Amino acid sequence: MDYSKFINPHASQRNPSLIREMTQMLATAEPGTIFMAGGFPNPEMFPFESVDVRVDANIQVHLEGSALSAALQYQPTLGYPPLRDELKRLIYRDHKPPKFDDMDGLVTIGSQHGLSGIFGVILQNGDPVVVPQPVYSSALAIMDPYRPVYLAVPEDSLGMQPALLKSILDKWSSSNSHEQLPKILYVNPTGTNPTGAVIPTERKREIYQIAEEYDLLIIEDDPYYYLHFEEDDPVSFLSMDTSCRVIRLESFSKVFSSGIRVGFAFGPKPIIRQLELLTQHTVLHCSSLSQVIVHRILEQWGPAGFTEHTKKVKAFYRNRRNLMVSAAEKHLTGLAVWDVPRGGMFLWMKVLGLKDTYQMLMQRGIKQGIMLLPGKEFMPDRSITYPYVRASYSVASHDDIDKGEVISARTALSSYIYSLV
Repeated sequence: MDYSKFINPHASQRNPSLIREMTQMLATAEPGTIFMAGGFPNPEMFPFESVDVRVDANIQVHLEGSALSAALQYQPTLGYPPLRDELKRLIYRDHKPPKFDDMDGLVTIGSQHGLSGIFGVILQNGDPVVVPQPVYSSALAIMDPYRPVYLAVPEDSLGMQPALLKSILDKWSSSNSHEQLPKILYVNPTGTNPTGAVIPTERKREIYQIAEEYDLLIIEDDPYYYLHFEEDDPVSFLSMDTSCRVIRLESFSKVFSSGIRVGFAFGPKPIIRQLELLTQHTVLHCSSLSQVIVHRILEQWGPAGFTEHTKKVKAFYRNRRNLMVSAAEKHLTGLAVWDVPRGGMFLWMKVLGLKDTYQMLMQRGIKQGIMLLPGKEFMPDRSITYPYVRASYSVASHDDIDKGEVISARTALSSYIYSLV
């Protein structure tokens, strides 16, 4: 597969940083190699004696001496080698990519860093981009400066609809035969932000086949993979990637800590290499301390321990989903409609009788003590109005969820009455 056609001219002109390349070489150099190539600060001047992290009585991380020095020092751009190796094993265990040997991974500063970087090495001004509608708002924020043409594929309760995807691509290619064809399909397949949908396996196969037909790279942005509420783990696009066109983005933000800022980008080697070069010249690498802590915890947990932890996380958010849906049924029936989320952290609602929820939420809602996100933020075309609301059930208490839905009902009703005046 020729990946050069996917890389934008700006990225194709980017050269490696020799200092960063030698840092990568140092990670596999013979013991005793004298390294005088980089401007590494001397760890004797780091004002830390030790770092301790306690997960529970059995899982603790203690860093001092040379281990602490490594955790506070520069690391290769691809990531702290032991963690990177562990994450590649995790990818293989969970997804078994058919083209695993043709792929590589880079530890990212959360999945958002990977997403920004991938868009940064592929997109050009005015490119057509295939996205679901609604779509993760920060993905739009990253792409908007490129002034793309969004080929928006409406979602239903099961996510992106293959028949509509095919129709939109057929129409674009036939009416724009002499213009730029889309290069990427962006999708957030598990616990979709904002709708909470989980794309079923068969539907994913259809989408993948269409991506092959139109030679699209699939950006599988999947930070909620471990927050689905299904019996079985979803089958990923990566697991069916026989033509090496999927770039998978994962995150520890939802299962470890959002502030620890560790994620993983895994995809075709030429694409990951471009992401590495961009990272070399911008943020250098993910926090060394964060990477070492995550690695030590994963190492002590082992695969079974990590799985048990993700089961607890899943059960926690399933319970909170249930609380939110119960509160919505109690207070919002007749005022709004929704599909029950199958994953993630959000309830996506359509407010009945209103054309625009922006004023309702940003003015009346905030004044009444409730902060919700207007649906307009998740739409590729923000020049028109939308009757949707995204409500998060991740951190609000049981009482606050119930109280919030009462305020939401009061706000929706007052906005509807106001619209009639």
